[in-house]
Amino acid sequence: MIRDVPTFAVVGAVNHGKSAVVAVIAEDDQVRVSSMPGETVTTQRFGLRDLLVLFDTPGFQNARKALAAIEALDGTDDPLEPFRTFIDRYRNDGAFEAECRLLQPIVDGAGIIYVVDGSRPLRDIHRCEMEVLRRTGAPRLAVINRTADEDHVEAWRGQLNQHFNIVREFDAHRVTYADRKDLVESLAIIERGWKDRLGQAVVAMETEWTQRVAEAAALIAALLFACLAHVAKGHLDGVDATGHDAQVEVLRRRYMQTIAALERDTHRKLIALYAHHRVQPDALPAEVFRDDLFGEETWQLFGLGVRQLIGVSAVAGGLAGAGIDAATLGHSLGIGTALGAAAGAGGAYALGRKRPEISVAWPTDAMPRWMALLSPKNALRFAGGDLVVGPYKAENFPWILLDRALCVFAFVYTRSHARRDEAVPDIAGLRSLLKDLKLAVAAWTDADRQACQRVFRAASSGRQPSIEQATMLSRTIETSLDRVTAKEAEIGNALGSTPA
Repeated sequence: MIRDVPTFAVVGAVNHGKSAVVAVIAEDDQVRVSSMPGETVTTQRFGLRDLLVLFDTPGFQNARKALAAIEALDGTDDPLEPFRTFIDRYRNDGAFEAECRLLQPIVDGAGIIYVVDGSRPLRDIHRCEMEVLRRTGAPRLAVINRTADEDHVEAWRGQLNQHFNIVREFDAHRVTYADRKDLVESLAIIERGWKDRLGQAVVAMETEWTQRVAEAAALIAALLFACLAHVAKGHLDGVDATGHDAQVEVLRRRYMQTIAALERDTHRKLIALYAHHRVQPDALPAEVFRDDLFGEETWQLFGLGVRQLIGVSAVAGGLAGAGIDAATLGHSLGIGTALGAAAGAGGAYALGRKRPEISVAWPTDAMPRWMALLSPKNALRFAGGDLVVGPYKAENFPWILLDRALCVFAFVYTRSHARRDEAVPDIAGLRSLLKDLKLAVAAWTDADRQACQRVFRAASSGRQPSIEQATMLSRTIETSLDRVTAKEAEIGNALGSTPA
């Protein structure tokens, strides 16, 4: 009996990685995966939408005796009949409880995904397991998983080829999107009746992953616009200078906390987008994210270098200066453009990778005229008034936000759903790794950086981005994320994907 929806029982010996394989295929890090033998004691159902169903089953516990009992019941043309009888007879027998549970989905029409650990030696008990599964006559695929460095893959492969339609190697803790797709495509080969539905599952996976990259780019673009436009407002009371300085500092701190919260919220959304329920921003690489966004180390590590800042600032500054030329109908002989470029480049060079102070605006439009003639700062001290922090115009600010978002994306994109640890590798660095692979913002083309810088300057000046600007920024970021996905295996290996 073949079900309408492709259905597979994931079976194997205790602690060989069955649940890890289920977690990866179903993209569900809430599948119970443990280093404790026999952790899966019941049959759990998982699905890939309505296109594929997986049953995570208990491991074999008494395969040799189960095989003998099934052989004794054989004698019909229906290969599954001995198994039905076996389940009916031994359902409540503690000696065969695990075997009855794992065989039930197969009797009900499921195919078989048999998972073995290629880092462990092949033993006679495993041959018994294979023979039990072969006798079902169900569509069968074997997966050679690896949980350690020891290599017994060839011995396993030779034996598995005698019992299974297809044999695939699949490291659940170092899996890539291409590996996951290939495994689902392999399932379509072992049962022709499920070929169309599994083909749809593959197309759905491809579409979903493409959409996710676009959504991630849109989330990052929205973060940039929100942070660049954000201002914090407060009222200055009293005339005491010490009290005034404290109020200003409170407002600055509130501004920074809001920006940091916007960033953390975007990081959480990126994590949720890739269905990592067990990962929180605080579990991201501590070496990279231990300082807050406005910490000096952050500004040293992320964003553009001095030369690149000079390049983007010169272009953006030149455009500003061009306004002077236009206003004088060209009679400035290009002096405006030159001055603007020099000012922009000079500002970037002066700042370099050092975080500039977050300034406070002292508005004068609401003051009596005589008071506005005084220093705005002193006038507000004398009379009280409204203060404004932001927008933050530091040239490197949006590039630092972008670089950090790329690190989060690389982390969640390459993290296997089979992992349960919250440990992260040292990155001497994730940021170094992205730089070495030419994936950080420093590797963007001059044209992309300059186009984005114009949008950043407009946003930090309080102007709403046009649809064209927002689209351009999202697409540029999406292209950058695509480059990260293309290096998935290299990033995953460098980060280290060894299970806890």
